[in-house]
Amino acid sequence: MIIVQGEVKFGAGEIDRLAAAMKAQIEATRAEEGCEHYAYGRDVLDPDLLHVSERWRDDDAIAAHMASAHMAAFGAEVGGAQVERMSIKAYEGEFQRTLMGE
Repeated sequence: MIIVQGEVKFGAGEIDRLAAAMKAQIEATRAEEGCEHYAYGRDVLDPDLLHVSERWRDDDAIAAHMASAHMAAFGAEVGGAQVERMSIKAYEGEFQRTLMGE
């Protein structure tokens, strides 16, 4: 299992401007084989900070995602966005335990 976590600090108003493209990206990606979880979350304390959370079956699934047509379209849409900083990292891991809930 590959876990992807990160954050993107956008310029003021960019998340609102890109919301429709983000929604389309999430919907298309969640339908991909090997995608176990894919979400963006807006920070409660900083409305211009976007958290990225993904979980993939394996590296092949991530590679297929990165090569997908909807990823290219999303990249073209957000390519001109004002980004102040970005850090997105992938981690390998199989161990998991429930901390809360089911």
